[in-house]
Amino acid sequence: MIRVVLVEDHKMVRQGTRLYLESMGITVIGEATNGREAVEMVPQLQPDVVIMDIHLPELTGIEATRRIRHENQLVRILMLTAYDEPAYIHALLEAGADGFILKTAELSALYQAVLEVAGGQKAFDAATLARAAGHQSEDMVQVSDLTDREIEVLYLAGQGGTNKEIGQKLFISDRTVQGHLRNIYEKLNVSTRTEAVTLALQYGIIALERTP
Repeated sequence: MIRVVLVEDHKMVRQGTRLYLESMGITVIGEATNGREAVEMVPQLQPDVVIMDIHLPELTGIEATRRIRHENQLVRILMLTAYDEPAYIHALLEAGADGFILKTAELSALYQAVLEVAGGQKAFDAATLARAAGHQSEDMVQVSDLTDREIEVLYLAGQGGTNKEIGQKLFISDRTVQGHLRNIYEKLNVSTRTEAVTLALQYGIIALERTP
């Protein structure tokens, strides 16, 4: 029996996915509505597979995957995404995902992907991987060195917060915020706040809030 944790912030999608998986004999042992919940839930429930949406509130699916993988090398993680651009695939691979399935795919494809990753295989479409492999731009960056605090600063910057506002929310000084931003620019190889936020969104490091 395959035990799954389902991470999806849209209730209707989450319920529909759960009903389908359970009709196919897969047990959904937990549901999370954001990436932070998922990071806390997985060590407690020890699922075989985590089905993870990419665009989640509080903590993106890519960052949640990175943190789960850091703590547990055995759990398998299957990403749900609406995009198959090379930048996303690079970010998924870097985070340690075991596969991905497009949200436009048939439910039967999701079921097959769950079986594959649960069985120790990778569930990446060969054509998509080949396209991603051929997309090695000179400005490709590594994002795993960003600290939790730097990601929080990036998220608040993406919300339009000034240094003073970011500092007030994080209980740190304006000068400390400036220091974090300098470190972020260096790690992401950018020179402005807008470039940093854009790149962070592209790589799934942060996700801006969405309306239901």
